Formats: sequence, structure tokens, C-alpha cells
Amino acid sequence: MAVISYGMWQNYFASDAQLIGRDVIINGIHTRIVGIMPQNFSFPFFHDLWLPSRLEPSDYLIRKGAPEVSVFAHLKPGVTPESANGDLNRIMQSLASEYPESNKGLSAQALTFQENFMGEETMPIFIVMLFAVVFVLLLACCNVGNLLLARTTERSKEIAIRVALGSPAGRLVLQMMWESLFICFFSSVVAVLLAAWGLEITNAMLPGFVPNKIPFWWHLSLDNTMILNALVLAIITSVVTSALPAWRITHGNFNDVLRDGTRGALSRGAGRVSRILVTFEVGLSCAILCISALLALLVYQATRGDYGVDTNNYLTGQINLNANQYPDDASRILFYQRLQAAANTVPGVEKAALTTSAVGQFTVPRQVDIDTSTNNRNERWSYPMINDVQVMPGSLSSMGITPRAGREFADNDNQDSQPVAVVSQSFADQFWPGAHDVIGKRLRFRDTNDQRWFTVIGVVPNVIHGRPFSAFRHRATVYRSLEQQPASSLILVLRAKNPDTVGPYLVNAVRQIDSNLSVNQIQTLNQRLARNTAGLHFIANLFMLFGLVAVILAATGIYAVMRNVINQRIQEIGVRMAMGATEGVLLRMLMLQGSKQLLTGLIIGLPLAFIVAPKLTSALGDGKTPFVLLFCAVAMMISLIVVLAVWLPSRRATGMSPADAIRYE
Repeated sequence: MAVISYGMWQNYFASDAQLIGRDVIINGIHTRIVGIMPQNFSFPFFHDLWLPSRLEPSDYLIRKGAPEVSVFAHLKPGVTPESANGDLNRIMQSLASEYPESNKGLSAQALTFQENFMGEETMPIFIVMLFAVVFVLLLACCNVGNLLLARTTERSKEIAIRVALGSPAGRLVLQMMWESLFICFFSSVVAVLLAAWGLEITNAMLPGFVPNKIPFWWHLSLDNTMILNALVLAIITSVVTSALPAWRITHGNFNDVLRDGTRGALSRGAGRVSRILVTFEVGLSCAILCISALLALLVYQATRGDYGVDTNNYLTGQINLNANQYPDDASRILFYQRLQAAANTVPGVEKAALTTSAVGQFTVPRQVDIDTSTNNRNERWSYPMINDVQVMPGSLSSMGITPRAGREFADNDNQDSQPVAVVSQSFADQFWPGAHDVIGKRLRFRDTNDQRWFTVIGVVPNVIHGRPFSAFRHRATVYRSLEQQPASSLILVLRAKNPDTVGPYLVNAVRQIDSNLSVNQIQTLNQRLARNTAGLHFIANLFMLFGLVAVILAATGIYAVMRNVINQRIQEIGVRMAMGATEGVLLRMLMLQGSKQLLTGLIIGLPLAFIVAPKLTSALGDGKTPFVLLFCAVAMMISLIVVLAVWLPSRRATGMSPADAIRYE
């Protein structure tokens, strides 16, 4: 029996209404289709076919020989992942006490779908993104509040007259709050519409960032809760931004405004608040832009990370052998030999390799023991973890992994000969430090049924299996021959000058060997590796968007505020010019005041970026990324923007004649 997805029913079976109950061949077995899942159903990730499990729990009463399985569970209402992990820990401790030989040292952890799919190392990125969103919101609040404060200062004479005529301060405050509420509410409506439009674009772009189908939770949309949160956020923003004008009204001395007839009687207190807001704008924009630039640099390094070998001009394809057609090692080994011979004859192919894990592809970690190990022999699960990769003879050199010492596998390394292995240089350095020659040393795998000792016959350079920024990028690797350790899931790696054109020939070569087999995920090695950094690319692009918005907000806000402040001081500037102050002296005075705010803002923003930077470089890199010079460059760019925002209105004010400046209103 089998259940298929809605998409498979449409695309593979052409929406056949009579499909239920029909027999089809799956993995060489006649299987009856008993169900079609609803549209958009994709549990647990993006699968199209569900088959009943053939595992018998009674056959695996002990851990030895038991297959690996994934457990999916739904938490009860009100139960948190932390409490679930507590229950799991108690269960594992009980099992360790009852079965110490097989369960001592083991633990279990409950992970969400997101953590399981994307990796736990991505959590710091989402936390930083959340802070970036908060920073952009605070930046917008500072900008709007500063502009409203400047607008209130412009209207100080009008407000003074209203106060003199008996208008209550509460009514004036309410008027300012209504104005702020209208601006924020109208902006929120526009923002929600833009967000909905942006999410539609994002949903259309997401499949391009992920080589496989995207997970079901990656469909982004606005629901009623999100819209309600946006409205609440708009109200909070309006209250925050209206607090400054309200404070300006209630704490103003409007008698001075009416007495001297100027607009700047309250400029000292308002100017202090304005300068504080400008300083925060500089600091927040500096922090966001520094983090955005660092993420862009880390993405650049990850996409050009050294996997240990050249990854260009390779085509890859995955083949899964049917256990019914290839039930034993002999039949599988014969298929490997025929496939490798056929792959070498494909037009345009220079070299062919057959392996269980290509470069940059995750492997199942294994626990290894060496003949001189000092581990506690009674604690079976305390041994180090390594990558376990099986290859056909000649495949290592075909993939560019040439031995540094010893040799790679040969045709006579078969099941009738001594078990042999090739180790990475990191494995030799980790397990035999200081040894000049590790050829002839022995190792074995502790967490498998195969307890044979494998003799090391070669040492090869380090190759990364997995993401270039994952926590396991430095994990050592042991290579074994497929003719001594057969596997059912294989990766065919072909080297060719034009790998994009080799795919159809590869499919034909496989079908000539076994017409029931198909080659899946035919793509170049670089395309396969692109999935390792696809999500990081998307996140980095979002951060660059945050940084661009922050810079635009800061630049426009600082320019508007500085222009307003300088306009209020034009009469003062005219008096200074009339008393002999030169244009250069006045320009220097105004620029110096702006530079103080710039310096204070950088002192606030740069430490925030320096706090986050080590965590990002450790999670997405080797922790050695030189971000100090990068942050200095970002600080210089922000300084240039701020200087320009101060210089333009200052230049205009100092360029006026003294008579025009004194009469300026």
C-alpha cells in the first residue's frame, strides 16, 4: 500500500480519477495506491510518497543492529519544548540505569521542525534579525518624533497665541497626539499593504533560494493576528512620537515667544531633545549597517569557502538501490562495477566517481575507535564522531582527493581481502598526533554491527562534508571501499568540461544497466553546494535591506532635523556675520556641532555591533573574520552621510548675506 501527494497525483499520474486501488511498481514491488493527500500537504517536510513501515519492534529489543528512525510528536496544549526535554531526559536516565551497556551516555532532545530543517546554529541569526527589526522601528520612531518636534517648534508662535487666548494645554496636547495618530495610522495602512505585496514577492522568490521544495512553514502571509499586531504597533508608535511634541507644549514658556516675537525662544530645550534623537539615529543605523555588512562578508566567504577540492566541472546524481532487486552485497557490488564502467564511457565525461557522500554533502556520523584508544571500553557511546564515506576504487582521485601518503583503494581491496581504510589528514592529526607515518595503523567503528578492524592504507587532504559554516565542518573523515562496505544510496560524480550537457547521457547509461532505476537530483556539484548557503543568502539580503532602510531613514531624518535647526539659527548667523564672522568660521562651528552628535552616535552603535559580531562569525564562519576594519569602513561611510547631511543646510545658511539672514522669518 502507498499514499501519494496531491502534486504527484497531478504531475506523475495526470490527475487520474481512477488511480485509487490501482497497482503501480515502487522500488520494484507491486504496490496499491490507497490514498491521495490534500493539496499543499507536505509532512514531514516536502515528501510525495508515504509507505507503511516494515519494522518489527520485537526484532530490535536491543540497540545493537537497530536502524535509525525519526520520531515526530505533537506537544499537548500548554506543554513547552523545555518541559518536553525534561521528560525526555528523565526517560533517557531511566534507560541508562536499566540498560547501561547500550544507553549510558545517550541523550535525547525535542526540536521544532524549523530547528531540525535549518539547524540549531541558525537561531542566533534569527535573534539578530529580530533585534534589527526592533532597531529599524526605533529608528523610525526617532525620525518621526524628531520631525514632529521640529514641526512643533515651527508652530511655537501659533501655539503661544492659542495659550494666550485661553486654550487649555490638554487640548493642544490632544491635537498633537491626534496629528501623530493620523500620520502613524495612515502610514501603517500603507505599510501593511506594502508588506502583503512584499510577502507575495518573497513567496515567489523563495523557491529560487532553495534547490529542493521549500518547507510548508516557509509560506509567508499576513493573518488577522499580524494585522492586529500592526495596528497595536501603530498606536504605540503614535504615542511614543506624540510624547515629544506634548512634552514640548506642556513645558514651554510661551510668554517669551510672545514678548520677543522670535521662533527660537524654546530652541534650547527642544534642541537638546533633537540632538539626542539624532544621536540615537546615528547609533542605531551604524549598528544595523555594521551587522548587515558583516553578514554579507560571511555569505561571500561561505559561498567561496574551500571545501578541500576543486568543485567546478562536476555533475552529480543520486541513485537508490531497491533492496528486493539488490538483496545482498554481491549483487550490489556487481552493480557498482557495471555502473562505474558505464559512467566512464558517457560522452564528455573525463572521470567518474561513485560515493555515498559528495563534497559538501552531510554524512551519517559514526563513532570510531583506534587500536591505541584510551577511551573507557565500558562506555560504548563515548567515542569520537567522524564522517563515514564509502567510495569505489579510483573514485577519490576522480573527485580530486589525491592521497598525501600511501594509496587509495584498488580493485583487489574486496571482501576477500583485508579490510582497509583511507583517512583524512585531520583524522591522523586528531587520533595519532605527532606520528610521521600512520600507514598500517588500525581503526574500527563502534556503533555498527561491523566490528572489523580496518587498516589505514592512505591519508588524503581534509574535505568538508556539510555546510562550510556548520559546527561539524572540521569533523574528520574515514573512507572505506564500497566493495568492502556496500551501501544502497549512492552519489555518482562525473567530471566533464560541460557538465550541464551530460545529464541525459547519464540517465541512458543507468537505464541500460537497470531499466527500473532512476537518477535523481541531477545537478552540478556547485548547484548541489549552493543549497548549503541558500538560506544564508536570503537572510543576508534581508539584512542588507534593513541596512539600506536604516541609512535612508537616518540620512533623511538627520538632514531634515539639521536643516530645521539651522534655519532657526539663521538670524543668529546673520548677526554673527554682521559682527565680522567669516563664512568658514560659521561653517566650521556648525559642522563641529554635528560632529559631536556623530561621534556620540558611533560610540553607541559600534559597541552594539562588536557585541554581536563574534557570535555571528562563530556561527557562520571560523570565528576569525576580520570585522574590525569592516566596521571602521562602515563608520566612515556613516560619517560621510552625516557630514553631508549637516554640510548642505549649513552651506546654504552661511551663503546668505547678513541683511537677508537677519530679516529671515
